[in-house]
Amino acid sequence: MRGRATETVGPRLEPDARRAHLLAVGTAAFGSKAYDEVQIDQIAQEAGVSRALLYHYFPSKRAFFAAIVQLGYDEILEVTRPDPSLPPAEQLQAGLEAYLDYVQSHPHMYRAIFRSAASLEASVQKVVNRNLDQQAKRILLGMDLPPSKASLTQKAVRAWMAFLIQAVLDWLDQGAKSDRQQLIAVCTGALVGATAAAQQFAKAKGDGG
Repeated sequence: MRGRATETVGPRLEPDARRAHLLAVGTAAFGSKAYDEVQIDQIAQEAGVSRALLYHYFPSKRAFFAAIVQLGYDEILEVTRPDPSLPPAEQLQAGLEAYLDYVQSHPHMYRAIFRSAASLEASVQKVVNRNLDQQAKRILLGMDLPPSKASLTQKAVRAWMAFLIQAVLDWLDQGAKSDRQQLIAVCTGALVGATAAAQQFAKAKGDGG
């Protein structure tokens, strides 16, 4: 009786709505547990569908998780889209404000992306790295650097993003209760320091050549 009751829930939603519902349930699961601890059967039960229906939308657990990661990144990239009319410093401030707004509104999604994805194989890591590269390029575009300085500065920005992610995860673990502006100031200072060091090194190397 219970199995039949849960399966009757599935057809009531249109395919796009059903997929979105499964992703929402999966996000909460992966955001609160390690990847290996999440059971597809439990997600299907919580979503009110059969295991077979879940696998109709997502062919494997890894594909399901990769879709969750991509969804989160799409949302992050959208809400942090820079305003080119602003100076670089104001773009960064606005971007970090929007980033933290998203994190506070979607803590499960953020943890799923940056905690559960950390130990997975290349297919999921590829999604993570592709999107981190896209975010890094946004920051670099605002700097308008000459090619001689861009390569090393890009490495500095990517390294800074690892700093940002860990700082925000720690902030979340503390209940997001510490001062947001203090966190933004620390992250901004870290980026300024990292990129300045990269550009100084690039200049010194160029002068030496």
